[in-house]
Amino acid sequence: MNEPLLMQNQEGALNQDTFAQQEFINLKNKFGLKYAIETGTCLGYTTEFLSKTFNVVRTIEISTKFLGIAKENRLNKYKNCKMYLGDSSKLLNLLLDGLSNKTLIFLDAHWGNHCPLKEELKHIANSGIKPVIAIHDFYVPDRPELGYDSINGQPFTFEWLKEDIDNIYGADNYHHYYNDKSMGAKRGIIYILPKNL
Repeated sequence: MNEPLLMQNQEGALNQDTFAQQEFINLKNKFGLKYAIETGTCLGYTTEFLSKTFNVVRTIEISTKFLGIAKENRLNKYKNCKMYLGDSSKLLNLLLDGLSNKTLIFLDAHWGNHCPLKEELKHIANSGIKPVIAIHDFYVPDRPELGYDSINGQPFTFEWLKEDIDNIYGADNYHHYYNDKSMGAKRGIIYILPKNL
């Protein structure tokens, strides 16, 4: 199936960011992560990488067209990958059902004026699990070369989401860090980990 050109470096996991791919693998190996949840399947390049890396993958995409392309071109062969069609701001709880703390959640469903980040974090808080979270397109302090997104003039910053993150782990029960190297599209990423993982 022909694929539309949607963004730079789209033909590779995490927009061809091999440093981010390696960090996901490092987190999996260090903490024994078994599950991966992704919001924003898009064309499925990152989903394919996750399916090769984790035991169980669940991914959600709001676009029927994009999910169809992802399934046909790369995801149907992965039996450990379950795909959902819908809006992550409403349906993320379905993907989280039955999972443990040994989960990586990659939030990347924001696009244009659609930004479900705060709702996604509320779903995670309501699930009761304490996963590792990675958010793409994030503002990295003092790294202007790393791209990030904004919604209604609000950049994706830790300060903006701190209350939502506190609700997941408790105010002093997690730590966070950012990517310091990037390839491909050179996008910022924040990683959030519970202290007792």
